[in-house]
Amino acid sequence: MTSVTALTEGWRLRGFLGDDWQLHRAQLHARDSQDDERRWIPARVPGSVLADLLAAGQVPSPYVGTQSLLSEWVPQRTWVYRTRLRTAGLAPTERAFLEFDGIDYSAAVYLDGERIAVHEGTFVSRTVEVTGRLGPGEHTLAVVVDPAPMSQPQVGYTAEVNVHKGRMGYGWDFCPRIVHQGLWAPVRLRTTGPLRLADVWARPTVTGAAGRVTVTVSVDGEATGASAECTLHDPAGATVAKGTVPLDGAATEVTLQVEAPLEWELNGRGEAHLYALRVALHDGSGTRSDDRHLRLGFRDVRFSRDAGAPATALPYRLTVNGRASDIKGWNWVPADALYGAVDEARLRHLLGLARDAAVTMLRVWGGGLIESTLFYDLCDEFGILVWQEFAQSSSGMRSVPSDDESFVARMVAEAEQIVPARRNHPSLAIWCGGNELQRADGVPLTDADSPVLAALHDVVARLDPNRQWLPTSPSGPVFGNTLDSVRTSPEQHDVHGPWEHQGLSDHYRLYDSGRGLLLSEFGVEGMSNVRAIESVVPAPEHALPTAGNPVWDHLGRWWNNEPLVRQAFGDALTDLGALSRASQFLQADGLRYAVEANRRRPESCGVLPWQLNESFPNGWCTAAVDYFGEPKAAYHYVRRAYRPLHVCAALPAPRVTGDEFAATVWAWWDTASGPGSVTARVVRLGGRQVAEAHWATEFVEGRPQPLGEIRCPAGELDAQPFLLDLSVHAGTDSRANRYLLTAGHDFQDLLALPPAGISTRLHTTGATWTLRLRHETGPAIPFLRLLDARHAAEPGWLTWDDNAIDLLPGEERVLHGRWDGVAPEDRRVRLDGWNVSAQLITRPADGGDLDERAAARQRPRPAPVRGGTATGTDGFARRGRDGDHHGHVPGHGARGGTAAGVRQPRRRR
Repeated sequence: MTSVTALTEGWRLRGFLGDDWQLHRAQLHARDSQDDERRWIPARVPGSVLADLLAAGQVPSPYVGTQSLLSEWVPQRTWVYRTRLRTAGLAPTERAFLEFDGIDYSAAVYLDGERIAVHEGTFVSRTVEVTGRLGPGEHTLAVVVDPAPMSQPQVGYTAEVNVHKGRMGYGWDFCPRIVHQGLWAPVRLRTTGPLRLADVWARPTVTGAAGRVTVTVSVDGEATGASAECTLHDPAGATVAKGTVPLDGAATEVTLQVEAPLEWELNGRGEAHLYALRVALHDGSGTRSDDRHLRLGFRDVRFSRDAGAPATALPYRLTVNGRASDIKGWNWVPADALYGAVDEARLRHLLGLARDAAVTMLRVWGGGLIESTLFYDLCDEFGILVWQEFAQSSSGMRSVPSDDESFVARMVAEAEQIVPARRNHPSLAIWCGGNELQRADGVPLTDADSPVLAALHDVVARLDPNRQWLPTSPSGPVFGNTLDSVRTSPEQHDVHGPWEHQGLSDHYRLYDSGRGLLLSEFGVEGMSNVRAIESVVPAPEHALPTAGNPVWDHLGRWWNNEPLVRQAFGDALTDLGALSRASQFLQADGLRYAVEANRRRPESCGVLPWQLNESFPNGWCTAAVDYFGEPKAAYHYVRRAYRPLHVCAALPAPRVTGDEFAATVWAWWDTASGPGSVTARVVRLGGRQVAEAHWATEFVEGRPQPLGEIRCPAGELDAQPFLLDLSVHAGTDSRANRYLLTAGHDFQDLLALPPAGISTRLHTTGATWTLRLRHETGPAIPFLRLLDARHAAEPGWLTWDDNAIDLLPGEERVLHGRWDGVAPEDRRVRLDGWNVSAQLITRPADGGDLDERAAARQRPRPAPVRGGTATGTDGFARRGRDGDHHGHVPGHGARGGTAAGVRQPRRRR
C-alpha cells in the first residue's frame, strides 16, 4: 500500500562560503545548540533561497529600485536545507523513497549525516531509496545546494552555455540578474510494498467515427511475477474501463476501451473533460504494493499545412477533435523570477486570466522553465494547449547552441526524464528545441544545423512520438516581421517581432502588410500600473523623465519608450499618472491592432503576443499583466480580439492624415456559422454621429470576412479625437469594438477634454462586484479604467470581465469584477479616466447597493490640466510609502541590456 508524505514543514536554511559547510557537517544531523539554531532561518519547500532570505529580513527587497544588485552575492554561496523526519519505522516488506521533484541546480543529499545521493539539473527529479535507513524515531534530512553554475546573460554567446537552466535569471531585458537556487519543487517520502512502479504512460487514441477511445497504458515496474490493475474513471467518478496486465521486469502494455467518451475540448469550444486513471501494482499473492494516479484527456490534436501554404513551410494549422482552430495565445514566462516561491493560487490566477481571454495556447518561452506539474495540471483543467520549449535561448552576440559532445549528452539524458514526466498531460501540444536559435546570418536553425536540436528531436520522437516538434521559434526561414522583410522575403512562415510600438505612422501599416503563417512572438511595450510603480519605484523617482534615470533603467530600460509616448501626445505629458495612462493606451491599441490584423488574414494560423505575465515588477515592460497580477489595458484589448464573435477594422493609421477618413470593416465567428449583422459608426466625442454603415452577412465558421468601408470627410472631425464604433450580432450574441482615433496631428487633445460626469452603482454578491457605470454629463469618457486601489503588496486579486472602456454621452455599461483572496473590508477600486476625477469605490457597509450618483455629480473636479492630470489625481497614493515591499516575497523575470559598442540583439530573449 502506497503512503505519500509531503515534506513541507520544519525546513531551515543556512548559507556557507564555498566548502565551509564541511566544517559544520556534524550539525547537519546532531541536535543543535541554541546558539547554532540562531544561525538558521525558516525555509519554505517548495521555495527559493532568496525568497527565504527576504522573508527573514536578511536581504533588502530585490523588487524595489535597484536593490536587486544587493542580492547578487546570494547564488555564489552554498546553501544547506535541513529538516527533521519522525517515522514509526518500516514493516519488513515495506520500502521507502525520498522523491525530489526539482533541485536547482546541483546538490548532495544527506540523511543522518551520511551522503546518500548527488543531483544535477534544474528540470529533472531525483529519487533515493532509504529503506534500510529509516528506523523508528527522528532523522535529519539535509540538502546541500551548490553555488549556482555559470551561464550567459541575454547578451552573450549561446555556445558557451553548458547547463540546462533558465537563462532569464542571469539577466534579461525584463528581469535583472536574480539567479535562482533551492528546492523549487515538491519533496516527498513515499512508502511502498516490496514492488515499485517506475513509470506509467497512457496514450489515448480517439476514433471519433466509432465513438470510442482506445487507451494504451504502458506500465514499467521493478517487479516480476506481479500484475498491474488499471482502472479508468470518468469525470463523475464512475468506472468506465478496467484491465490487468502481468509484469515481468519490463514495460508491459494493456489496452482499455471507452465507449461514448467525453472529449477534452479546447478552451472556448467546450469542457476540458478529464478522466482519472489508477494503476495498482500487486505482488504474486495479490497484495497491493504501489500505485499511481493520472488524469487523462481524450482529444485529437493535429497540425497540418494549409493547401495554399509554401511546400517548405512546417505544419502550423491547429485542428482539435476534427475542428480547425486559430492559435489564440500568449507567450508565458515564469510567474516569478524566484519560481520556487510561486504557489497554486498565483498560478491559478494568472492561468485563469488566460482562460478568461479565450486563449487556446501558451508558449512556454525557452529562456525560462520547463514548466511545473502544477502548471500543466491547471492547463489540463482549463483546456489550454502548451507549447513547451527546452531551456535554450538566443544571445546578443551569437545564438547557436554548443555542439560539445558532453553538453549534447547532458541534454539528451535530461530530456529522457523531462519528456516522460509531461507526456500524459492532454494540454501538451508542442515540443520545441528553444527560443530564437539562429545562424550567424540570422536564419533560424533546423535540426540539421545543430547536434543538440537533432538529439532532442530524436528523444521526443522516441518517447512522445505523437507530439508536434519545432526545432526553434521562429522556425523561419525569415526571422523577423519587419516592413523590410515583408517587401524582400519571398516567404514568411513563423516569424518574430517587433516588440515595440512602431509609431502613429507605421504601426498599423506594418501589421497590415504582414504575410507570416504564424506570428509566435511580438509585442508592444507599456508602462506598468500606477500601484505597481508606487510599490517598486522609490518616491523620489516619481517624476519625469523616466528615460535615462538609473532606477527606471534598472526597471525595464529596454522597454522604456517614453520619448515616443510623449511625441504621440504632443510632448504635453507632465506627470507619471498621465504618462502611464498614455503609454498603456498606445500599448493596448497597438497590440490589439496587431492581433486583429493577423486574424483577418485567412493564411494566418495564429498569434502569440509577447508576453502575458512578467517575472519581475518593472516600470516599463511588454507584459499585459503586471507582476502583481493586475491586468493592464492591453490584456483587455486583446481579450476582446480573441472573442469567438468579433468585429474589427483595417485602418491606415490611428490618425487621419488626408482629406477623408476611411476604414474597412471585418468580422468573424470562430465557433459557428449563420446569419449576422454588423454596424459601424464614426462618432465625435461630444456624441455627434458623422457617419454610419450597416451590413448583413452570412458567417462561415472561422472564416474572416471583409464587409465594406465606412467613410467620412476629415473636416467633419475637426482635427479632434473621435471613436470608430463597431458592433456585430449573430445568433444570440452581440459584441462591440471601439477605436479611439484622432483627426489631429497626435493625441494631445485627450489631455484637455472638458470634464465629464459619471455615476456608479455597485452591488455585491459574495466575492462578485456588479458595477453599473453611466455617463451623465459632458463629452465621451474615453479609456475609462477600473484599477485595484489597494497597495500592490497586499494579497489577492481583482479581475474584471471588461475594462479600459469608452463611454459615449448617455451610455451605460455594467461590468463584473471578481475578488480572489481579498477580505470584503479591504476591497477598493479606483476609477480612472482622461476627463473624470479619480473616484474611490468601496464595498457598501451592508453589502448591498451603493449609489454614488449624487456624490459623482457633486464631487468637485479641478480644471483640466493640459499635459496631465491635476494635482492629486495622478494615481499615486499619498500614504508616505518609501518604496519598501512590505514583506512581499519574490519574483519575476527580466532581460539584460547591451554593453557599449555591442550590437543590440533582435528584441528577444
